[in-house]
Amino acid sequence: MTVLLRNTFKAWIDRAPGAPPKLVMVGDVRVPTNGWQARLTKRSPQGINPKILILDVSAQQPSGEALEGITTIPLRYEESPPQDEYGQVMIAHGRGEIVVNIGRPN
Repeated sequence: MTVLLRNTFKAWIDRAPGAPPKLVMVGDVRVPTNGWQARLTKRSPQGINPKILILDVSAQQPSGEALEGITTIPLRYEESPPQDEYGQVMIAHGRGEIVVNIGRPN
C-alpha cells in the first residue's frame, strides 16, 4: 500500500529568465517494499475548478519477489508553460488526497 507523505509535497512556478514559466510539483510516497514504481500524472478530464490542477499518483508494485523494507519514492511533475493560472494542486491516490497551494520557489 502506498502512503502520500503529506509534508513533502510542494508546488511552485519556476520563472527562470530566458525560459517559459514552468509549474513544478514534488513530493514523496512511501511503499512497503523495494522495486515499486510511482509517478504523477495529470488527470483527464480535470475537475470543475480550472484553478486547481489535479494530479493522480499511480504506483505499481514489483512483479516477483521484493525485499521487505519501507521505501520512499520521490515524485515530480512539470508543466511548461502551465495550462492555466493554477492556485492549487490536488494530489489524489485511492481514497486519500492532498491539496497544496502553489508558492514561491525556495
